[in-house]
Amino acid sequence: MSHHIYTTPGFIVHSSPHGEAGKFFLVFTRDLGMIGATAQGVRLSQSKLRYYTQDFSYSLFSFVRGKEVWRMTGAQILESRKQCGIADIENMKLYVRILSLLKRLLPGEEKNERLFDVIEEFYLYLCKSVVSKEEKEMVEYLTVLRILNLLGYIYNKDSFQNILSNSVLGEEIFEEVKILKESIVKEINNGLKESQL
Repeated sequence: MSHHIYTTPGFIVHSSPHGEAGKFFLVFTRDLGMIGATAQGVRLSQSKLRYYTQDFSYSLFSFVRGKEVWRMTGAQILESRKQCGIADIENMKLYVRILSLLKRLLPGEEKNERLFDVIEEFYLYLCKSVVSKEEKEMVEYLTVLRILNLLGYIYNKDSFQNILSNSVLGEEIFEEVKILKESIVKEINNGLKESQL
């Protein structure tokens, strides 16, 4: 019996040792949502998957559905990632915070391409070598607001319509975020309270 292979971009949100040399991964994917997957032998130095499956990496993954969890059968670099890596330590901390929020908020396997676009845009923005402290703040507020909105925790959508309508990050949208900052923070706090986290 042959297994269907699903190949999709994804972010490794969490990993833990599994078996003798394997790992269990929590991966937020474009096509499958947040899934749990195991990979055999990935902790061995000769493993081809090892380079692409570090914590918080963004890669192209292949999975087959097992009885209980998915099995990761392949991983490779994404074209969009070839020139990209988060080198700045503060950018990396922010990136990890956002992935940790996803881990807490996402209930399980449910495809959400718009949410994936928000995270991908956020990741690619942080790959820029210079992001000012103020920019980082705007990026964080906007990304958290968009995550909460797409998961149904934001109710005051009308006042944020423009900044919630897409996944773009940049100067123009940051100006709007600066103006709305106070109400955005309030909305985020309400959303997190609503999610009972």
